[in-house]
Amino acid sequence: MSANLLLWSCIAYLLGSVSFAVLISRLRHLPDPRQLGSRNPGASNMLRLGHRSMALATLMGDMGKGALAVALAWRAGLPLAEQGWVGLAAVCGHVLPIFHRLQGGKGVAAAAGVMLVLVWPAALLAAAVWLTAFYWQRMASLASLLASLSLLPWLAWQAPTLLLPVSLMVGLILLRHRVNIGRLLNGQETRFKP
Repeated sequence: MSANLLLWSCIAYLLGSVSFAVLISRLRHLPDPRQLGSRNPGASNMLRLGHRSMALATLMGDMGKGALAVALAWRAGLPLAEQGWVGLAAVCGHVLPIFHRLQGGKGVAAAAGVMLVLVWPAALLAAAVWLTAFYWQRMASLASLLASLSLLPWLAWQAPTLLLPVSLMVGLILLRHRVNIGRLLNGQETRFKP
């Protein structure tokens, strides 16, 4: 690993460690989202708790930090493959944030921001899969899992140099959704009301 890659990966991890759901809740003097609903500090839980504007702000913030991490790596001249590793570091920061006692989110929004800068066509494909799956079943977890998995065949075909870091990113997202996967298999996953 080059010193440049290590530096930008550390910066990306610190960027990823900023939890917008927690920060926005504190600014609005609301309870910590890690203590309510699904206990996940992400946009879906903020929406579940009835805060639509805060859910949107959380989504934009979490996507933005992933996008910013990769954009900085690109600006620093890192090749595409190394930008992928920097993106993975940002998602790791979101999942295990040093600023919030390692109690982070599931990584989907941060990964979406990463992919939007890395390879926007793959990000658009994943967004289309997410929207279709959510419209079909009204389950954010199922939509997120399918959208994440949809990235891998596209990358294997169009951007194989990104396949390893993005596969690890997808694996991390699947791991963070392990409880949801169990509920999906048992037919007990929560649906959003229309």
